[in-house]
Amino acid sequence: MNAEQEKSEGRPAEAAHPEQAAMEKYFGPRGVLASKVEGFEPRAGQIEMARAVFEAFRSRATLMAEAGTGTGKTWAYLVPAMLCRKKVVVSTGTKTLQDQILDHDIPFLKKNIDSKLKVVCLKGRRNYLCRRRFLEFCYQPTIWAKDEATLFRRFQKWAATSNSGDRSEIHWLPDNFRAWNDVCSSSEYCLGRQCPEFSRCHLTRVRLDAARADIVVVNHHLFFADMALRIKGLDGVIPEYEAVVFDEAHQLEDVAGEYFGLNFSSFALSQLSRDILKGCGGGKNQDSSAVQAVGRQLEVLSRLFVSGLAQPGRGAGRLRFDPRRAANDFDATCAQIVHALGELPAMVKPFEEKDENLACAGRRAGELSTALTSLLEQKDQSLVYWQEATQQGVFLRATPIAIGPILSELLFATVSSVVMTSATLSVAGAFDFVRNSLGVPAKGRELLVPSPFEYGRQAIAYIPVRFPAPNEASFCARMAEEAAEIIEKTRGRTLLLFTSYKNMHEVHKILEGKISFPLLVQGQKTKRALLQEFKDRVESVLCATSSFWQGIDVPGEALSCVIIDKLPFEVPDDPVTASRLERIAGQGGNGFYDYQVPRAAIQLKQGIGRLIRSSGDRGVIAVFDIRMMTKSYGQVFVKSLPPCPIVHHLDQIDTFWKGS
Repeated sequence: MNAEQEKSEGRPAEAAHPEQAAMEKYFGPRGVLASKVEGFEPRAGQIEMARAVFEAFRSRATLMAEAGTGTGKTWAYLVPAMLCRKKVVVSTGTKTLQDQILDHDIPFLKKNIDSKLKVVCLKGRRNYLCRRRFLEFCYQPTIWAKDEATLFRRFQKWAATSNSGDRSEIHWLPDNFRAWNDVCSSSEYCLGRQCPEFSRCHLTRVRLDAARADIVVVNHHLFFADMALRIKGLDGVIPEYEAVVFDEAHQLEDVAGEYFGLNFSSFALSQLSRDILKGCGGGKNQDSSAVQAVGRQLEVLSRLFVSGLAQPGRGAGRLRFDPRRAANDFDATCAQIVHALGELPAMVKPFEEKDENLACAGRRAGELSTALTSLLEQKDQSLVYWQEATQQGVFLRATPIAIGPILSELLFATVSSVVMTSATLSVAGAFDFVRNSLGVPAKGRELLVPSPFEYGRQAIAYIPVRFPAPNEASFCARMAEEAAEIIEKTRGRTLLLFTSYKNMHEVHKILEGKISFPLLVQGQKTKRALLQEFKDRVESVLCATSSFWQGIDVPGEALSCVIIDKLPFEVPDDPVTASRLERIAGQGGNGFYDYQVPRAAIQLKQGIGRLIRSSGDRGVIAVFDIRMMTKSYGQVFVKSLPPCPIVHHLDQIDTFWKGS
């Protein structure tokens, strides 16, 4: 239908595509943002993405939008979310992005576009102080260390005056402050409306605020935890919504998998034992002697559970869980655990009115018993069963092998508009991998918005062609040698990203005597402190592994070079990865090409994306993996690089750097 036809039917010509005029009004050269933001430059990609998001909201559709770094994708979905007159949930992958939205983007948009806009950030339960648990803790404190005792008086003052109970208010509280576990609003201890502090509950208040908000900001973990609760018929945390935007959507497969399976651990068993004994007055209440006996039994059984799975020669890390390979007495231990847990709900019932925690203990016991039984029986073949040993204890888990069918049914079929965006959703320019792995409907729209940065001028990629393969013994020594040369050329200012701690420590050890710049390594300090030091000491060099591959932002002089040891393939014998590879093979596919290569390509794009963060940045990308040039699948990774020159000789870096 042309414009004349539209007019003849009594509609304005722009009515067929209202998103075009609406987004031009805000993002165009004479738009609201251009008039309010000093130095604002209209970007065709930002306008295109904003139109696509607005159209997805308007037509109740699904959209996958990859937006290159510098597109301004956050505003490109927040402005349509403000204008669409729908209840929108924005889910982020990292706290950094969540803070940026709440502290910078929303205040600006409220001031300049809609002062009446209501936005609430909703976090996981454990981020909020529980008033009831805090009062109980003050009567009977369990202080783990002297430094925590010193902080606790200051913590008490905060708890007495805080209106939100949000832990993020107390920046001075260490991440490992163990007393927080005893006072937070954990679901295991929540009494709901039966709680004497319900009317003053921080969590209840923020949920009410969220119910009245136009936009609710959450993270992926909370979003899928909420969805898992609803499946079980329980009340969710997030209020009803009509549309959802997933930013950093490349993380969805991994995060969603954590919430649609099963969990049991020796840690949970030990915690339950502790809470039972505490609820029974530390063993002084004679009336509850039978309950106390079960509590003590559970503590013993938690240790036997650990020893039954921790067998010599089984290795460390994540392993397939096979009850038949456990110690001979493991079956008997588990049977005793299930029996003891099964007895608890009836045993604690007479004492529930005297101690609310015991009421919670009965419910928790039932949940743990059900989970352990299912993990032992392994009847659900859609799950992969695995175990993991950590400092806290031994964990048994079951994870869905395929996430796509679950999201297809529970997300895409029930939410009217779903927008997924990230700087890394495509693989070699195609969305097929993400579409298949997440179960995105075939009719969902795809949008690929290139970065506005001039990578041809701002960056250069170095890939050696004569170099040891990553599995050769000389690889780390040769990498350290060439990395040192590159670091001298860029005057430090380098982030070295590794796929393993082994390579990181080996290269770091060699570099200590080779370079003349401050050398930092992951593990020396907390991630936050290490990153801040890297930014402050402009010529420093930082060696890091997986947690630094994404979600960090170091614009400007502090980062002029990103060096990557090798292609970030996941370990094929990881139980979840191995099960997904087996599933693909069983369907006639090739697990390596159909799963491992796309996953590694997305991760590589994330790592490289740390380099150019503004139009003024210039820098060097180096990947010391000759498989990019020698293997057939290498072209997938080459095509996933930014559109910058690729060189194979170190002196070509000199030519580029002299022009900067």
